[in-house]
Amino acid sequence: MAKKKKKNKLGAKAIFARILVVILVTAIGGVASFFGFKTYFASKFKKDKKAEIAKQLKEESKEKVDVGMIQTGNSIVIRIYHNRNQEMIFVPLRQDMTLKLTKSGKKAVKETLGTNVSKATVADVIKATKEDGALMKKQVENTLGITINSYELLSRKKFVTLINKAGDIKVEFDQAMSYTDSTDKYVTLNEGENSLNGTAVYSLMSETDIFEDKNQQAELTGEICVAVAAALNDKSLSEYKEYAQEYFDAVDSDGSYENVESYLKRIRQIKDKNLNFKVLDGTESNGKFKLDTDEAKRVFDEMLSEDGDLSSALSSSTTEAKKTTESSLSSKNISIEIQNSTSISGLAGRWKDKLSSDGYTVGSVKTYREGSLTHTKIIVEDKSLGQDLKSYFKNPEYTVGTVSSGARICIIVGTEDEI
Repeated sequence: MAKKKKKNKLGAKAIFARILVVILVTAIGGVASFFGFKTYFASKFKKDKKAEIAKQLKEESKEKVDVGMIQTGNSIVIRIYHNRNQEMIFVPLRQDMTLKLTKSGKKAVKETLGTNVSKATVADVIKATKEDGALMKKQVENTLGITINSYELLSRKKFVTLINKAGDIKVEFDQAMSYTDSTDKYVTLNEGENSLNGTAVYSLMSETDIFEDKNQQAELTGEICVAVAAALNDKSLSEYKEYAQEYFDAVDSDGSYENVESYLKRIRQIKDKNLNFKVLDGTESNGKFKLDTDEAKRVFDEMLSEDGDLSSALSSSTTEAKKTTESSLSSKNISIEIQNSTSISGLAGRWKDKLSSDGYTVGSVKTYREGSLTHTKIIVEDKSLGQDLKSYFKNPEYTVGTVSSGARICIIVGTEDEI
């Protein structure tokens, strides 16, 4: 006979233990489920947050207004870039403009120039700061009341090299002009459109003795900056980025290529009509230019604001850049003597007739006895005279001296200026 199986009876403790296990399993599952739920949404929240931040940064990037200070030789230009509107504005500072010095600026000027002053011209502060871009930037910020994001200093050699690689720099002149460039070469630029190389650009922007009228030099500097930017925009995107990399490799700067890399595509796409320059207003006195600070503040408020009226800032009193050879003193009321150094009969007389018909006062006509000249020579008693006469001759030599006849200007005509 089979034995009956004995039923196992669970005691209270066993039953309680099983119930506890079920509760624990359920609880653990619930906690795991909760944390899984939490982890999922936390991860999703982080991704959404990152996307939101990225979107916000992208929008902020569109509103970016970047201000840079470019310095080469005696020339300083403020460059303003509006990313949203894709506009670039250049603000050349006159070399004779007085800067309001900081404490460190006063110290530098005193140590270098020996003068204890609270203000000094741009040209003098450049000498005093000795290629210290950070120090120079502080003086400009202190004067203009703006924040400059970066400074960029270029030696003459590196500047010339970069300009020569920029492309065809085309600038139109209302009249011909002649000058001695930074390499002591005598240069004549013709009336109309001229293609400028790096040496010409550096000389016209930086040399202190080419222009009597410093406002004229500032306007020409602005025109050149616009022409350089336009030439660069003709490059392909890859060429443009390569040039930007080379530029930042060459400059002494507190900025870098990485700071601008993400904006290069949009900068390159700036239309020519959105490349402009502005010369600041002020008054001239005793060989120095005093900035109109109230007007400058209004102009910069417009130019640096995300919603600023750029057309108003540019048109307030900016005129078209006129690159003429006339100095502050016209030679038309000055006594002029003409001498013929050539064997061409009547050449001095014909030049007298030509200049007289244009309103100049020509007195005596003589023969030059010290040998034939190829280039016409203009001798003036003061460097402010005779600048407007240079455009009449092909490659004139210009010098300050005395004229025995008592005339204030003497023109010794050379063989290449036969008429």
